[in-house]
Amino acid sequence: MIAGDGPLRAELARRIEAEALPVRLLGRRRDAAQLLAAADVAVLPSRWEARALMAQQALRAGVPLVATAVGGVPELVGEGAVLVPPGQAHALASAVTGLLADPARRADLAAAGRIQAATWPSEDDTVAQVLSVYDELTQRR
Repeated sequence: MIAGDGPLRAELARRIEAEALPVRLLGRRRDAAQLLAAADVAVLPSRWEARALMAQQALRAGVPLVATAVGGVPELVGEGAVLVPPGQAHALASAVTGLLADPARRADLAAAGRIQAATWPSEDDTVAQVLSVYDELTQRR
């Protein structure tokens, strides 16, 4: 299942139909967090990411993540995800199928993801940091 939408949706839908792929396009969803929590594996096949929200949500939810090693993703996820090179569909597929076949590895990765997520600043920490920078900048005037 693929939740979300984007400019390539029509092309992807045609490919799914033409190749009779076992994929459902769910479109935009308000229950994306619940869908993610119910997943066996989350996949982030991005060509570029800064600080991927979906990766953060997966690790916090304890959902094993396979992601491409792009932008800020490697630093964000640490040891909490399986990383593959961008643009290598076979590596991505191999990582996903490997995790689906290995419940113990998924459990280990879920635990590692939660540990990694615990190192991130909380919303309160982030607000405090922004306010601190703001105070510092306004006191210089």
